[in-house]
Amino acid sequence: MTVFVTFFLAAISWGRAKEREAAPPPATVGGTPVNVPAVILDIASGRDGSLPGGATVVRGQWTVDRKAGTLNAAAEPLLDSWLEFGPEIREKGAVIVVSGRAPGKGRLQSRFGAGLYGKNGFQLRLVSATQKLELVRRGVVLHREAFAHRGEDLCHLELSVKADRHHWIVSGRAWKNEDERPGEAAFRYKIFAGELLFPLAGRSLLFATPFSGEPVSFSSAKVYDKTLLEDTGVEE
Repeated sequence: MTVFVTFFLAAISWGRAKEREAAPPPATVGGTPVNVPAVILDIASGRDGSLPGGATVVRGQWTVDRKAGTLNAAAEPLLDSWLEFGPEIREKGAVIVVSGRAPGKGRLQSRFGAGLYGKNGFQLRLVSATQKLELVRRGVVLHREAFAHRGEDLCHLELSVKADRHHWIVSGRAWKNEDERPGEAAFRYKIFAGELLFPLAGRSLLFATPFSGEPVSFSSAKVYDKTLLEDTGVEE
């Protein structure tokens, strides 16, 4: 009997070890383990000259460059290009992480960013001309933070929104591709629900303003369900 029990326990241990071997490595953001995204904008699988599945153009001209593996916001017409993707997120926390590049020099430098909850939500914007990371809502800049970079740098942006009793905590990070994801957020901004006027409800989005005359490109866009991120370190 003892031999049987020993064999049985050994078999279970072996099976669990094989499961661990077969399990895929955890996803990471700048080297930090995170849970599987709730939504991925599948740029890599998009047809050349088309849009990724599930994406909707609100303004501007957006197309996939299959060879470069990017989704580009065209330089013409010159406007605040806007593209939405994924399902609507309504009155709950979430995180969006994107990778993009906005080439330009001197005064002719583009800007790009990402947002949550559609037009009435929050956007995180990287502005090369002023070397700033900006939090924007309904066209108003709520907060600015210095972020040194060049327009041609591939940069990652992370916008997090977390519910906290009667208010929301909005935080942002930015880092260059060759750097590690910052352990601390660049800023945290508190806003009370009563200040919003409109509920936080809408789709995730990318936006770009190609002032330089060159396309603004995105290589990755992922959205995480905030409830899945509490223990992952993406948001302290």
